[in-house]
Amino acid sequence: MAKRMTDSTKWGKPFLRALQAPYKLLWIYILDECDHAGIWQVDFEVAQLKIGEVLKMETALKSFEGKISIIDGGQKWFIKDFIEFQYGELDRSNRVHNSAIKILTRYELIDEDLKIKGLTSPLQGCKDKDKDKDKDKVK
Repeated sequence: MAKRMTDSTKWGKPFLRALQAPYKLLWIYILDECDHAGIWQVDFEVAQLKIGEVLKMETALKSFEGKISIIDGGQKWFIKDFIEFQYGELDRSNRVHNSAIKILTRYELIDEDLKIKGLTSPLQGCKDKDKDKDKDKVK
C-alpha cells in the first residue's frame, strides 16, 4: 500500500469546489490510484464501480482540463501537479525519485533539467515517436 501526502486544503480550492460530486470523487480516486509518477491507467469501469456513480469520459476530460495530460494514446492520464506536490524538485541523486524519473522520461514528460514539460493541449497527449518515424518513411 502506497502512502501519499494529501492536501488538507483541497476542499477550499476553486477547482475541486467547482466539480460535480461524482467528479470530485473521481479526482480523489485518480490521485489515490495513480502510480508514484502521477500516471493513472484509465479504467472508467472500475472507477465507476468503486465510486458508485455513472461517469462520462467527456465530462471528466472537460472538468479536469489543465490538470491532466492524456498520454499513451489515451490509455493513461498524467496529473500535472502530482510530482511537484509529492516530491518537490526531482533529484537524480535521490533513489526515491529515480523510479518516477524513469517513468516520466519514458513518456517524455520531463526535460533534461527534470522539469515537467508543458503540452500544447491537455487532450494532445505525448507523441508516439514510432508513428512519427513511420510517417516520415512514407513521405
